[in-house]
Amino acid sequence: MMQKQQGSRPAATRIQSVDVFRVLAIAAVIALHTAPRAGLDAVGLRFDARTVCDQLERFAVPLFFMLSGYFWAGRCRDRAACRTGGVALARRVLVLFVAWSAIYFLITVAAVGWAAATRPLPGLPTLLLQGTKAHLWFLPALALAALVTGALLARGRERTLLVLALALYAAGLAGKAYADTPIGFHTHVNMRNGPCFSLIMFVTGVRLQRLGPRPAWRRLGPALALGGLALQLAEVAWLHTLWGTNMAQDFVLGTYFYGLGMTMLALSDPPPLRCPRLAGLGPLVLGIYASHFLFVDLLAGPDAPLRVIPGWDIIVVALVFALSLALTGLLWRFAPTRRLVA
Repeated sequence: MMQKQQGSRPAATRIQSVDVFRVLAIAAVIALHTAPRAGLDAVGLRFDARTVCDQLERFAVPLFFMLSGYFWAGRCRDRAACRTGGVALARRVLVLFVAWSAIYFLITVAAVGWAAATRPLPGLPTLLLQGTKAHLWFLPALALAALVTGALLARGRERTLLVLALALYAAGLAGKAYADTPIGFHTHVNMRNGPCFSLIMFVTGVRLQRLGPRPAWRRLGPALALGGLALQLAEVAWLHTLWGTNMAQDFVLGTYFYGLGMTMLALSDPPPLRCPRLAGLGPLVLGIYASHFLFVDLLAGPDAPLRVIPGWDIIVVALVFALSLALTGLLWRFAPTRRLVA
């Protein structure tokens, strides 16, 4: 998701398929956030079409983390650059995190008043790692991944970095998707927030940069993605059958391989996936991500009357995408607001 742009307008990436995948991924994120999460038709309660679609969309966040690591590593040419690069990326995304947390909070205050807006605020750890809107967790998670990666690579501790990333991923799985199993544990902290899942994804992107895009990725990527998706579906079905775990999980073991395969396919730049018009929207993905919950709350809340419209699950994704894109384009036009979407 994060990719530095130069100049006064979004710059097109040289790998068109990367931006195409980024647009598809933000559409998948919007679909995840507009799906019903409560009630009898909520996602994850049974192995139905909605749950399968939910799992199909889970490539998006791993892809964003891996691409962030990939492009960050392109500027990490020596140990000093790794240290300063990690700090620079963290500073950039944390500014966005604070700004959009303030925006969502002020909108809530304007809508319901100070007392009602402050009453549901989470505890300090969650506020620091998630902000005032749940989807903003991505930004501090990315910042932490960049800081840890930069610090350890600056010291030449690549093996330590890999071991730490794997250990955190295992802890994240045990405390979230696998919490109900004998190897899991329950905690009041959402293990999705922070570096448990972001670090291994970011480090994988760094490794992909060092390997460089290879023609073989056009075959290996889809095979890995399909295998990861199959494993992911089997995992959530198994967890649900044996322990009653909700199947709408952010990450399981297969999610890593699903995201890795999709990232490798995007970086291989296959000609059929080069779509200049769609790729042109790629640099605006960050703004769409940051702002889209304004319209999710408006159109896809639990009491939204439009849910009765046939095909609304698809229509609302298109509407939220279009409105977020329009707002992002508007904010991009003015220098004071451009940093909110770039």
